Amino acid sequence: MHFKCMPYTTLTVRHDVAQKLQAAKAAGESYSDVLIRLLDNQPAKTVGEWLESLAPLEGRGAFTPEERQRLKRDQRHPRDSHTRRKGHAAL
Repeated sequence: MHFKCMPYTTLTVRHDVAQKLQAAKAAGESYSDVLIRLLDNQPAKTVGEWLESLAPLEGRGAFTPEERQRLKRDQRHPRDSHTRRKGHAAL
């Protein structure tokens, strides 16, 4: 039986950077996973890709699931979204 062993490198970061990494870390995610996710983050090519990239932020104060659904709906029907926003602003 063979075990694949990943090499490790120790990084020293300032306390404020460690706190930001901790805040960015999702449940079950390692610090390596966080760094890969943040470093590999490529700009979205479409609004749909951008909205999908926001999924990990749900519950962290960015967008509620309902707001994400509204944004997706507005993306599919942009003319309807203008009418809804205009009517919403009048409330």
